[in-house]
Order: sequence, then C-alpha cells, then structure tokens
Amino acid sequence: MKKVLLAITTFNQSEYTKVCIESLKLINDEYDILVIDDASTDDTISLCKELNIPCIAKTNGLGLTDSWNKAYHYFMAKKDEYEYLAIANNDILIPNGSLNEMKKVLDKWPCSLVVPMSTKLGCGHNVVQSIENWYGTNDYDEPDNYQSVQSYLLNIKKTETESNNLYKFDPIRMKMFNGFFFMMNKKICQYEREDGHLFDPAFLNTKNEDEFNWSKLIPNDDYAMLCKTSFIFHYKGVSTFKIIKDYGRKSNDLNWLKNRI
Repeated sequence: MKKVLLAITTFNQSEYTKVCIESLKLINDEYDILVIDDASTDDTISLCKELNIPCIAKTNGLGLTDSWNKAYHYFMAKKDEYEYLAIANNDILIPNGSLNEMKKVLDKWPCSLVVPMSTKLGCGHNVVQSIENWYGTNDYDEPDNYQSVQSYLLNIKKTETESNNLYKFDPIRMKMFNGFFFMMNKKICQYEREDGHLFDPAFLNTKNEDEFNWSKLIPNDDYAMLCKTSFIFHYKGVSTFKIIKDYGRKSNDLNWLKNRI
C-alpha cells in the first residue's frame, strides 16, 4: 500500500486538532501525521508530544503558505518513504475511504492536485466543491455524520459501477479550489519554483489557492481535480474567531466539543 504523509497545519485551536486526529483512528490506510505549527500559544505542542506526533514548531508566526512549503520540503526529503502528500487544515474530520479515493485520482492524473468535497459552508467561495452541488441537500453539515456521508458516496459508486455508469464519478477539473485539504504525489516537484518552494512565499494567509490558477503552475487546466467520491468535513472559519452563524456557536468557544473528545 502506498503511504500518505498527512501534514496538518495548526495555529492554536488544539481542541480541533485533537478531534481531527481522533477521526483518523478509523482510517484503513497507511499514513503518517506531521503537524506544522505556526507559533501557537495554546497547548498544541504539548498535545503533539502527548500523542507522539512529530511537529515542526515555528518560534515565530510565518503564515499558512510557509507551513505549506515546510510540508512540501519535508515530503520531498522523505520521498523514499511516501508516495503522497496531503496538506490539511486542523478543523476537519477525515472519514475512512476518503484518502483512498483521492489516491486513485492521483494515480490516473499524477501531476494534478486532488481535492475532496465538503459541505457548502466548508467549501467557502467554491460551491462547485460542495457535496450539495452534486448530490442535493441533506444533513451533510452535521459533523457526526461525516463517516456516513463517505459511506453513502462509496455505496452509490458501487451501485453505479455494477450498472456500468461510472462516468458520473469522473473527477472534475477545477481552476479554483478551497485549500482546507488537498493531495498531491511526488511528481508535483517538477513544478517547484526557482527558489526551491512549491508555493510563493509572498502569499501569506491569502491567495494560496489562487497561485495554482493565475500562475499556471500546472498545465492543461489540471490545476485541481475534484474527487466526487471523497468527502471531508470542514468546520470552516475556526482560526478567524468569527461567529459561525450556521452552527450557532462562536468558533473560539469550544466547550461544545468536549463531549466528543
């Protein structure tokens, strides 16, 4: 089985990081976790030590793009150990089956980035990436249903496969994607910048995804492939300390999570 390096970028919000890691315990895939922390002031680092998870801990906040580049450099330094790199926010839930479906897309389109579906809220500016856009409305936005949603997609795929209706699940080329989760393989190194980075360091916490669009990093419009059989729940907006009206909670008031940890 080809191994995945799952790089989780963090800045505080350790409660979400813990829940994210808890969700991974049910995954039947070979993966290693790496946390890249942007100088958190909470207990994120001690959490990583407690869970025996390697962590690249910055002493100064250098932004999300810097974390992405550090994940890429770590991945390439360990390229004999890993076939795939997945870069993720910490405010996500990863169900069993989602990584494997994205790996299948990468194996067929090896120089593309692959992204999953999420809820409309979780996809932010990119409604095409939302599961509602393809499968209608349902209770996808309930965190506790994250595994049920992925199982639902795999069951539909199985049914359609048996009736030779696989075209419905072909990945969709996208020029824009939401960066809460994306996966690539080692062949992405051919698009490395002259400065050795994969991502432009000038883009700090904004325009990270735009770089794959406007600079034409990947040719033939294969900037990102949407895997329509992969779902990852994204809480969205956790690090901004804004009120998430859709859930009726303040994102910096995480007491509601304690009964799930």
